[in-house]
Amino acid sequence: MDSVEVLPGVSILNDLCLHVKDQGLVAIADLHIGYEAALEEEGLHLPRIQTATMEDALVRIIEKYDPDTVLIVGDLKHEFSRNLGQEWSDVKSVLSLLRERAKVLLVRGNHDNYLRNIASKMDIDVVDRRRVGGVTFVHGHSECAARPLVMAHEHPSVRIVDRIGAAIRLPCFIHFRKDEILVMPAFSPLAVGTDVTRAEPSDFLSPILTGCDISNTDVYGCSEIGLLNLGSIPLLGAVKV
Repeated sequence: MDSVEVLPGVSILNDLCLHVKDQGLVAIADLHIGYEAALEEEGLHLPRIQTATMEDALVRIIEKYDPDTVLIVGDLKHEFSRNLGQEWSDVKSVLSLLRERAKVLLVRGNHDNYLRNIASKMDIDVVDRRRVGGVTFVHGHSECAARPLVMAHEHPSVRIVDRIGAAIRLPCFIHFRKDEILVMPAFSPLAVGTDVTRAEPSDFLSPILTGCDISNTDVYGCSEIGLLNLGSIPLLGAVKV
C-alpha cells in the first residue's frame, strides 16, 4: 500500500510525506540541508548529493499529488549556529523549486535558528506551529498540548531482521493512536535517528512523547514495495522477514 489515513483527513504516504487532501497540502520534515558541509567542518567529507536527491524526490511528489501548499515541518537546514555557504545556496534552491509550484509554509525546527535570514528574503514566513484542517503541525522539540498533532524531530526508523540475521533499516511513521500524535520520518536520506525497534518512552528526544502509550501505536515502514504496517512498538523486536 502507498497511503494510509491515520488522522482525520491526514494520510501518510510511502514517499516520506503526508497528504491533507481536502486542504491541498503535502507535508515533509527534517531535510537537514547542509549536512554534508557541517560534516566537512568536522573533517569528514561526503559527496554533496543530498539536496539534488531530495529535489528529485520533491518534484516527483509534486507531480504525483499536485498540492496547492507544501509544509515543511522543521529542520529544513542543519547547522545550529549559522548559515554555511552550502546551506544558503541549497536552501534557496529548494525553496525556489517549491515556490514555483506551490505555496510554501515553514515550521521552525531546533536546527532552524537562522532560517529566517534566508526565508525573509523570499517573503516566506517561519512560525513555531501551523494549524491545518483541525490538525496542529509542530517540529516536536518543544512541548505542545494541541491534539491531534503531527510532529517530526525524531527521525524514526525501524530495524527489520530476516531469518538468517541480515538486517535492513527503514524510515517509518509512528501513530500514537490513544494520544492522537503522528510522528513523521526524516525526508533527508542521511538523517539517522531513533530506532524504534525496542524503544521506550525515555528513548525519544521530544518532550511531547514523554509518557505516551507506546503499546497503543502503529508503525509504518517506508519501503521499495510500499508502506509496511509493522504493528506496535513493543512487537517490533520480534519482527522477522
